[in-house]
Parts: sequence; structure tokens; C-alpha cells
Amino acid sequence: MKIILLILLFINNIILIVSNSIKLNDWPIIGIFAQPTTSTQGDCAGSCQYIAASYVKYIEAAGARVVPINYYSTTTELDELFKNLNGFFFPGGSSSFPSSAQYIFDKIVEANDNGDFIPLWGTCMGFQWLLISAARDDTILDPSSGVLDAYNYSIPLDFTSEASSSRLFGRAPLDVMKILSSRNVTLNNHHYGIYPEHLQSIDSLSSFYNVLSVNEDRAGVSFVSTIESFDYPIYGTQWHPEKNIYEWGQTNGIPNEAINHSPESILIAQYTANFFVEQARKCSHSYTNADEEDEALISNYTPTKTTGSFQESYYFHF
Repeated sequence: MKIILLILLFINNIILIVSNSIKLNDWPIIGIFAQPTTSTQGDCAGSCQYIAASYVKYIEAAGARVVPINYYSTTTELDELFKNLNGFFFPGGSSSFPSSAQYIFDKIVEANDNGDFIPLWGTCMGFQWLLISAARDDTILDPSSGVLDAYNYSIPLDFTSEASSSRLFGRAPLDVMKILSSRNVTLNNHHYGIYPEHLQSIDSLSSFYNVLSVNEDRAGVSFVSTIESFDYPIYGTQWHPEKNIYEWGQTNGIPNEAINHSPESILIAQYTANFFVEQARKCSHSYTNADEEDEALISNYTPTKTTGSFQESYYFHF
């Protein structure tokens, strides 16, 4: 027994040494993809790109800064951004899958294969971009006809057996896991997704993504709701953690979105944001020119108070 305890103590000390040797970046910057819009609000004037301010606040609240990424970025522009940023974020929305997202996904995989740690997160539409990127097929989403009845729908997560040993949830506090599994704290705003059996039938997806939760829409149709890559720091939620804190979904003062704003729901949003930014802190990328860094930040732009699904939006004419 004494020998076993000594061995365990030795292993624990090795883990502490390795953990302490990892130099974290306390100035992380996340690139969030913008997307096209025909909004007539603010200075968009019917044709521009936007990022919902809730995604920016979500990332900044966890201690990172944000750089907006042009949906139509060239590979040269993306290469330049890649060496400067510490993580990438595919947001929610309703835009077509862009070649720029595929390029960044491939760069993330290649970099991590070469020992250059850098994470990627996708929310809602961004979750679907992660699926499309790994499958290299933009026709894989379900259902092929009709829609899922999972819009404006807050529900708990139905965890798979893989969740408890995952990176995303394996070390989550017990109260976080209890809230996620029992309270209506994950807002779904999607008509499409992927069926669990469909994901498992596609080798490029089943070998790449670990399914951490599966849920049902109002009609009882199952869809995958949370994933993480087996081998890469790539994470996706079909649900919207950021809305719990930053979106209110009101029309003339009347709530039109089933967003949970309870203290428990805020804890969930904060947990996911903190997790992703902690991943980004492990990335050593940085700008070499302070002026270029300052010019790239989203703080150079002013958000516009908007109506509809978002409290505020950033508009861009790249």
C-alpha cells in the first residue's frame, strides 16, 4: 500500500511539473467570423457584414480580446491572422458555408498536428460549420427536407456517456453539470442540425468528433447538441450559451425568445466562455507590431443598438 501511495505521489508531482511548465498567454485574442447581412440598421445601409455584440461580450468577459474576420477573407489574409490570433470562433447566424471557414478549420488541424496549439469553437451555425468542415460536404445537415422544431427552445442537455471524460465537461464543477442536465438553460435557435445516427454513419465525422450530448426537438426528433474533437481543441454547441447573459429578445418590451436569464443559466454561459478562453491562453501566437494589433481589434468599431434577435451588432464594410 505504501509503495502504491508513493507511486501516486510521484505521478502527481510529474503532472504538476508539466502543468506549471506550460506558459499561458494572458493576452489572448480571438478571431470571430463576421457574416453578410442586408440590415438597414446603423451604417449597414442594406449591404455589409455583422457580428452580434453578444459574442464579443461573451469572449471579452472571459478575459480575451476580439478581432473581426472578414467572411470573404483571402487565404493570404487568413494566414496573416492565423499567426497573430490565439483562437477562432464560428458564430451563429444563417449564412452559407464560406471557403474562409474551411480554410481556417484546415489550418487549425494542421497547426495542432505540428504541435502548434490553437483552439476553435462553433456555436449554432458555427457548430454546423464544424460538421461541414470535417466532412468537407455542405449538404450533410438534417433534415434534408423540412425543418427541426428546435427554434426558440430552451432545454437541458441529455449527456452521453462520453461527456464525463471529455475535455469540455470532464472537469466541470458538479453544479455546472447538474444545472446543464436538469434546467432549461441551453437555448436552441436552429431549424437544421445532424441526427446522431447520421453523424455516426459518416466516417469523417464519427472518427473526428466525440458526441457529448444529444437532444430532441419538440416533435421528439433527436439531434446532436454538443461535440468536441477527439484529437484537436475544437468544440461545438448547437445551442447558444452567450444569449443567457447578453440577449433579451424583446419586441416592444415583450420577450420573444425563450432565453433563461437565471443565475444558473449565467453560470453556464460563463463556464463555457471561460473554458474556451483558457484553451486560447495555451496558444503562443501574437502580433509582433503593437500598432497592427491595436488597429485589428474590434474596439475600433462602435456597436449599433439593434432591434430583433440582437441587442447590439457590429457592422463592417471590410
